[in-house]
Amino acid sequence: MNEKRLQIYLDDHLALMVGEVELVNRCLGSNRCTPLGDFLQKLAAEVAAQKSVANDIHCHIGGADSLESRVKQGVAWLAEKAGRLKLNGSLLSYSELSRLVELETLAAAAQERVAFWDNLDAVAARDSRLGGIDFAFFRDQSQRQLEELNVRRRFAAAEAFSGR
Repeated sequence: MNEKRLQIYLDDHLALMVGEVELVNRCLGSNRCTPLGDFLQKLAAEVAAQKSVANDIHCHIGGADSLESRVKQGVAWLAEKAGRLKLNGSLLSYSELSRLVELETLAAAAQERVAFWDNLDAVAARDSRLGGIDFAFFRDQSQRQLEELNVRRRFAAAEAFSGR
C-alpha cells in the first residue's frame, strides 16, 4: 500500500468535504423554513457525519493533522467564502441563480463522495486498517443525496430561468 498516496487522497477529499459542509450551511441559511431547507438540514448532518468518518480514517492511517492537510482544508474553506462574491443577477441579495449554482456544486460534491467511498471500499480489500467500515453504506447514502440534489437542481433551474 502506498501510504503517501492514500494520505494525499484522504487529505484532498477531507478538504472537499470542508468546502461542501460550508456550502450546505450557506445554502441552508438562505432556504430555511422551506422543503429545500428541510432537505439541506438533513444533508448537512449527513455530510458532517461522513466527514467525521473520513477524518477518523485519516487519523487511523497516521495522516492526521499534518500541515498539508490543514492548508488544504483552509484553502477549501476560503474558496467557499470567495464563491459568495460571484455575481448572481442580484447585487446584494440571494437569487434563484444563487440557489441553482449552489445545488449544482453540491451535486458535484455528492458525486465526488460516491466515488470516494467506492474507492475506499476497493482499497479496504487490501488494507486491513480499513476493515470493519461499511463503505457501501456511505456510498449509497451519497448516491441518494446526489439523486435528491439533482431533482432539486432541475426544479431550481426551472425557477431561475422562468422569466419572473
